Amino acid sequence: MVVLIAGVLEVGRAYQVYNAANRLATQYAIAWADCSDIPAGTCNTELGYFNTISSIANIAPQLTVSQLSLTMFQVTMVGTNPSVVYASPSGATPSSAQISAVQAILTSGQSGIIVTTTYTHTLQYFQSLMTTALSSYLTASFTAVQLKY
Repeated sequence: MVVLIAGVLEVGRAYQVYNAANRLATQYAIAWADCSDIPAGTCNTELGYFNTISSIANIAPQLTVSQLSLTMFQVTMVGTNPSVVYASPSGATPSSAQISAVQAILTSGQSGIIVTTTYTHTLQYFQSLMTTALSSYLTASFTAVQLKY
């Protein structure tokens, strides 16, 4: 009975983490899409603010920053291929999943934002017993694409 209750609690915690990771990706995409790059480089400066611990904690306090991976891109579509304008971490390139996501939303000439959050959840109760049962649910990953205004 105790293991069942612990399992229910862990599933609830995992749901909170999934929701928080999704909310973080969505909110960052919306906020950064509103950035005006006048003067040039303004959006790149704003990008640096998104990676701070306090910014993440304001939107998703359930997430432990050390267990979070955050990639963000500002892209301009050239034909069907996204051209990266700004990237975080610096020098990163979009994955094939991110490219597919942006191709489904943006058309040639449009600019947009791609934000992907990946969070590795750790179990709190009966880790050795629960990990085998819940291992496929312990990593939450979400990609949000937003048209740049």
